[in-house]
Amino acid sequence: MTNSTQSGLHFTELLKSSSQLDKAGLEIGLVSMDDLIQELNIHPYAAAYAADLAEEPQKQLLERCNGNPAEYFVSALTQQLITAAKVAGDAPLRVRLSGADSHQRQSLFGSELENDEINPLIGLRGVSRYADKSVRKSFELECEVIKRARDAEGMTNIELVIPFVRTFSEAATIIDLLAEQGLCRGAHGLKVNLMAELPANALLAEKFLQYFDGLVIDIDQLAQFSLGLDQTHPSLEYLHDDQNEAILLLVRQALKAVSTTGKTCAVVSHYINNAPKLQRWLLDHNVETVITQ
Repeated sequence: MTNSTQSGLHFTELLKSSSQLDKAGLEIGLVSMDDLIQELNIHPYAAAYAADLAEEPQKQLLERCNGNPAEYFVSALTQQLITAAKVAGDAPLRVRLSGADSHQRQSLFGSELENDEINPLIGLRGVSRYADKSVRKSFELECEVIKRARDAEGMTNIELVIPFVRTFSEAATIIDLLAEQGLCRGAHGLKVNLMAELPANALLAEKFLQYFDGLVIDIDQLAQFSLGLDQTHPSLEYLHDDQNEAILLLVRQALKAVSTTGKTCAVVSHYINNAPKLQRWLLDHNVETVITQ
């Protein structure tokens, strides 16, 4: 396995578990709310709409959460972000809001409250989920986590990263929805970044950046949606190629937009250790740090 010293790139970590916070010398590149929620093992809909559960699971949830699932959910995640923000110190702590597809959330307690989808990979997720009034309260709980964490001990280094923004209309929608929840972009230094994971995000990055303070480019997701892959399908693993020319073209377009607008940029790649061509390419394009796991 190639390490950061050998490749010339500097690697930071994707925070997926509270256990990582005990690691000496931890450098957090990105916090995944989806993974922290997986660790908590409570579906956001169950936390927000506990009364909609059947009698027995509702009873179990209330017993576990001291009678208040929403508060339990918010408090647990808030404490993890506060700890992570302290580890980050003066560096920005980028927190990606939940964007997992419904299939990825099926193992969570209370997942029966989320509708089954024929194609969850491109179903109700990201901004389309936040904007859905029937489940809006779950988004509001995540916003409350961010607000509490930023207010605690002056943790204003916490930034937002918004996943799965399909259109400019959705970009405008999420900025408005955040403002409604007291998370106004620019207020008290709050930065809101776009998770560039869809080809449209990369191709139209300069226009998307009119709504955001920076990009977090997820090369793996760009590969998945550009090449029509399913990363969870074992038989299709051989097709995954972050070094594909089409993927590099998309990343180049996104990096060019960042340079043109003078905004910030981070890059995510879980396969970077097995992609020497990609490592060299990123260095040639002035990318020095990659978030990985």
